[in-house]
Amino acid sequence: MLQKEDVQFPPLERELENQRTGARVRFRMRPFACGDEQGMIACIRDEYADSYFKQDFYDPARLREKALGRHYVFFVAEAKGEIAGMEIFTLFCEHGDDYIEPASQILRVRYRGFGLSAALVEYTFPLAKAMRPLALFVHAVTFHTITQRVCGAQGMRATGFRLGRFLTERMQNSYERGRCPKYSEGIMILPVEKREAGTLYVPKELGRVVSDCYERLGMSYELCHESAPLPPSSAQLFVSADELQRMVFIRLERCGADVIEQVQAALADRSQDGWTCQMKLPVCDGYAITAYERLREIGFFFTGVQAACSDREWIYMQWCGGLELYLEDYALTGEFCLMRDEIKRFYTRRKGL
Repeated sequence: MLQKEDVQFPPLERELENQRTGARVRFRMRPFACGDEQGMIACIRDEYADSYFKQDFYDPARLREKALGRHYVFFVAEAKGEIAGMEIFTLFCEHGDDYIEPASQILRVRYRGFGLSAALVEYTFPLAKAMRPLALFVHAVTFHTITQRVCGAQGMRATGFRLGRFLTERMQNSYERGRCPKYSEGIMILPVEKREAGTLYVPKELGRVVSDCYERLGMSYELCHESAPLPPSSAQLFVSADELQRMVFIRLERCGADVIEQVQAALADRSQDGWTCQMKLPVCDGYAITAYERLREIGFFFTGVQAACSDREWIYMQWCGGLELYLEDYALTGEFCLMRDEIKRFYTRRKGL
């Protein structure tokens, strides 16, 4: 991936029409400039009040620090002398990762209906591709389909879900929350520089759904169902947790005989009160199949693939404890409906239904 200093991010102006009222407004989309902080915070407060999960974004100094740092690129849309919307790129370039996640697209409520969400995506996605990452990656919310639709129009494809990401009780926004105790996200990917996945070691029960994902992405791959016993060495896990939203993230960097013991230790104090866990499992050798089977025994289940984003390929597994997710209540586009139906059979089996 190129450094952001090596890529030009020219501004773009577009006049957009409100589909309900017929009003026309000219928007200027451009990279962040110092002084934009309060306008961006106003966007966040307008939609989320004080409940946005990235709490650093309420602090002008920390927001500016992130915008000027090496791991982010911030963009804004101006209209009528104010910040009407925002979007950011998160740049993942460690641990073998090499991908960009366009994220945090937030619009002032009064600028809805103009198609600004799609206009921002149409502006920023070519800029992301110009940075030459292996792939683009998006977490799309499942309480509306806007992100799924505008990213799908740019060629992104559904590859799975991150389930139980945000506690509903902590969220304030203008969308219907329904009966779901936690918001989930859909995973969308667009390969950019990486088109060959190599050999994927997955159990037979995942063969079709994994193949479908890679076919949608237009990537070459081979499946292998031959497993290997876990090596006697210790597993290597990277573990982090969002205490506020009660979610654990585990990246299984190296399989080992004690992988289950280490995972259980990471979850030891988080077995109740809405805690969930997302696991990333590398599928570059036969150890992955054995680890998958062991993880299934303690309640993990398959939720998708992270393709093209790294020097390795990954599948996602999820642990939700006894939490009821109500997958059928999600607002989803067609591809995500198909993916939800695939995931649901593993989710219900984990519940013993």
